[in-house]
Amino acid sequence: MLKWIEDHVVRAVLGAALLLWLLYELTALVFAYAGDVRVVAALVTVAPEISGPISALPVRPDEAVAAGQALLTIEPRPFAIAVATASAARDVAQRQHDLAQAAVAEADAAISQAQARLTDAQQELTREQALARSGYAPVEREQDAQRDQIVAQGELLRAQAAAAVARRLVDVRKAELDAAQEVLDSAAYNLSRTQIAAPMAGRLAPFEARPGDNIAARQPVLVLVTDADWRLVANVGERHLKRLRPGQTAWVLLGSDPWRLHRGRVRSVAPAVLSAPVTATEAVVPIVPPETDWIRLPQHFPVEITLPDLPPDVRLFHGATARVVIWF
Repeated sequence: MLKWIEDHVVRAVLGAALLLWLLYELTALVFAYAGDVRVVAALVTVAPEISGPISALPVRPDEAVAAGQALLTIEPRPFAIAVATASAARDVAQRQHDLAQAAVAEADAAISQAQARLTDAQQELTREQALARSGYAPVEREQDAQRDQIVAQGELLRAQAAAAVARRLVDVRKAELDAAQEVLDSAAYNLSRTQIAAPMAGRLAPFEARPGDNIAARQPVLVLVTDADWRLVANVGERHLKRLRPGQTAWVLLGSDPWRLHRGRVRSVAPAVLSAPVTATEAVVPIVPPETDWIRLPQHFPVEITLPDLPPDVRLFHGATARVVIWF
């Protein structure tokens, strides 16, 4: 009797286990459940483009900020001094450029004068040559006229050379002026970067920066949890990939809002994952380790889920957990 009972109990346990296994496999045809879910948002790292001490930090952790609101100020006085210095240098370069252009105008006037003298000398030489041929003027006057013409030609060449030098100097002064303007533009840009504003609306994550801290360029100071792209990332087992499609309905239980179901919608299914980063290019693909220290687990793929009907009184937290059921 005891043996009969033991045989039936073993059969019942095995049958129940088989029934549970069949039910588990059949559920994969209806829905997918994921307990490894994280709430994520678009994060913006705030880092200054210049170095210097923080002179003002008018925000606090967890503060809601609007787009364009001031977040911090780098001490602007050194950059204002640099702008004033560059502006003075630009003004000097501008005056030197103006003087060089005036020298070109003067050189052109000198050429006109030398050309007029040469014309007069050529005409005088022509008259003296005619008089000398007719015997009405001595040869010495013709020779003097020839010498005056040669001198006038030399003065014209010298004036033309001086004009060429003046024009080259204008080019040099123009290059100096452009360089000075670039220095001024760079200094003005750096001055404008002392004021850092929120690029988007959101809330500030905890931070350790304080007024007076010396910050290096591109050193992260604040992290803004924006309101731009709240979503859930659920790691779903590969057994459900065949039936997962964007647009499917998902029911979400947020860890930060327990005992309240929210309707979501599948936005995307990751087409690839890696067990570990291999190359710099592959490192951008989501990494989901497929195993623990002692057992091999099925691979999981990230599925993004949006919450289009989330009530306005529900606040989301980046990194919070959730549980998801996706209906096929």
